[in-house]
Amino acid sequence: MKKKYAIPLLYSVVLCLLLAVSLLSYQVFKPVKSEIVYIDNIKLFNGFNMSKDLGKINNEKITKQKKKLDSLYAIYSIFREQKNTEKAQQLEVQLRTEDQELRKINEYFSKEVSQQVWNRLNQYIKEYGETHTLKIILGTQGNGNVMYAQQGIDITTSVLEYANTKYEGN
Repeated sequence: MKKKYAIPLLYSVVLCLLLAVSLLSYQVFKPVKSEIVYIDNIKLFNGFNMSKDLGKINNEKITKQKKKLDSLYAIYSIFREQKNTEKAQQLEVQLRTEDQELRKINEYFSKEVSQQVWNRLNQYIKEYGETHTLKIILGTQGNGNVMYAQQGIDITTSVLEYANTKYEGN
């Protein structure tokens, strides 16, 4: 009678041991999913289509304003050469005004437009992190904030693709 129960018991023990070894092996050798990743902020900002779109618009405004200033300065130089101080003084005032306008355009782009882009990117980064169950997404600017990172945790390209897809409405 003992032999009759010994073989199935032995199979049960072996099966349990195999299952235990399999589970342990899976836990030890399973691919590690990093929950802490980083993004290169500069690459992300420069590669984001919204940055490019707004950059084109503002570059057109800046170029137009620079041409206007160049033209006024050329006329101003002519008046100075001709010793027409009255006209030169009038143009000086206009040159200062147009130069201030150029500075306002540059300031607007560097502050306001950049902030609009980062507001949108931060929204997309948050969505990406939640979708991919990440605990922390660090940002680096290429100047040493992340001194070393394990290969595979730079998700800049992946987030950039995600953000551009979302921005384009897909």
